[in-house]
Amino acid sequence: MNNSKISVRYAKALFQTAVEKNIETEVRGDVASLLECIKSSEDFRALLESPVIAPDNKIKIFDAMFGGKFQKLTSDFFAMTVKNKREGFLKIICLNYLGFYAKGKNIRKVVITSAAKLDGESASQIEMLVKKQDENSTVELSEQVDENILGGLIIQIDDKVYDASIRTQLKKVKEKLK
Repeated sequence: MNNSKISVRYAKALFQTAVEKNIETEVRGDVASLLECIKSSEDFRALLESPVIAPDNKIKIFDAMFGGKFQKLTSDFFAMTVKNKREGFLKIICLNYLGFYAKGKNIRKVVITSAAKLDGESASQIEMLVKKQDENSTVELSEQVDENILGGLIIQIDDKVYDASIRTQLKKVKEKLK
């Protein structure tokens, strides 16, 4: 089975179960915390990937780390994932769950990349423009500073990227001159 199909099926199953139990927001928090742990902790990634550590021990460690903090559904889902030897897909499953959640709640993710920190007014104007496109949506805005773009902005709205950076404009000019 294709890795992406596995992660999508598991994430969709978790999302649908969370919706049925009306705890999708709480599970979203759990999934975001789990994803952050996977991204930031080399030890946790090693635990997930280790074929030497028995599945029951992985579940015990998980419960010790998150048991009291996570929803029972999230803990049970982790246990099922480990028992099915799919723990290596957890990062992608988490990302897919967050995507299903955003789509289900009509959340538009907007990432603004600029060479310097934007003032609050510029960020709110961009947020209002995105909200104007789909008035029923909620906008989750995040900003990044990347001095390598030299100036201008790169705006990513969900899976679309609008690149108005000076770096890209200079690349275009360079290509035309060749």
